[in-house]
Amino acid sequence: MTGRAPLIGLDFDNTIVLYDDVFRGIGEDTGLLPPGFVGGKAEVRTHLRALPDGEAQWTRLQAKVYGPGIARAFPAPGLSGFLAACRAAGAGVAIVSHKTEFAAADPGGVSLRAAAWSWIEAQGLTDPARGGIDPDLIFFEDSRAAKIARIASLGCRCFVDDLEEVFREPDFPTEVDRILVKHNARHLPAGPFRAFRTWQEIADAVFGRAVA
Repeated sequence: MTGRAPLIGLDFDNTIVLYDDVFRGIGEDTGLLPPGFVGGKAEVRTHLRALPDGEAQWTRLQAKVYGPGIARAFPAPGLSGFLAACRAAGAGVAIVSHKTEFAAADPGGVSLRAAAWSWIEAQGLTDPARGGIDPDLIFFEDSRAAKIARIASLGCRCFVDDLEEVFREPDFPTEVDRILVKHNARHLPAGPFRAFRTWQEIADAVFGRAVA
């Protein structure tokens, strides 16, 4: 990438925006979960899939969470510090997400992409006065293959994602540093990637220094 600033690529769902509280809250609000349910997205998924028609219930809940429910979601802890580290290092940032226009369980409902854009803007992530992300470097793709093709075409120095499967795809560009984030996980998986629990750890690995 000689002649231009390095580009850091970021996934969106469950990487920079976290939904554990949203899954739990909407699950309780709709009666799918008992009051006081303990756990995040993974535990909610396990609970619902054990119910009659559980897979369909889980799919419908995802449509609510990733659509209107995103307004209740929060950025991952440490994200703002990581973005500041990118700016300090002179690195650009791109968001590349596999996100269809509409949820399969709600094809005529809320636009998932419009909801995501509203959240991004509400968080000030594209605010130029705050050194925000260039809106022209935010992409929502229809498939994982299209997401990987976009990462390759952008020439990202590294890409941060919460899904191991993305990095295990045979077409994932070999020259891109693969960084898996598992927020506050007890155990980190091994694979064709470097795995971390926090944005602070990722900043240290990418830029050789911790987030302030």
